[in-house]
Amino acid sequence: MLPRSSREAILAARAKINEAIVRRDVDAFAARVEPQYSVVTARSLQRNGREESAGSWAELFARNEHATHVSTPEQLHINEEWGVAEELGTWTATISTRDGLMEMSGVYAAKWHLTVAGWLVRAEIFTPMKFVPAVS
Repeated sequence: MLPRSSREAILAARAKINEAIVRRDVDAFAARVEPQYSVVTARSLQRNGREESAGSWAELFARNEHATHVSTPEQLHINEEWGVAEELGTWTATISTRDGLMEMSGVYAAKWHLTVAGWLVRAEIFTPMKFVPAVS
């Protein structure tokens, strides 16, 4: 079997992150991000470190049974020599609010690093573009 290209490996890792969130599997999410992972959420909250971010997902899942999130890659720029990559794409999410389900969407940027464990996310920034009540 031929080794995966970096592009295939990063896209597969993104798919695993999305699947982990769908399954509400915080450990599977954490396995795809670096220990020093940093994220700026759509609400401009900053999480620093794998454990803090995983804890934030666990807390969200515990209080919000409808929470979903999917990141869809649209561009991938890879620097093979340095073992880094940038992913740009769109995201969609649903959360429960006092007024019912809210659908959100926007754009994101992610920085990937090639590690001994494979390609892992080092940092992500999520920018919201749209909030609308979900259609029942």
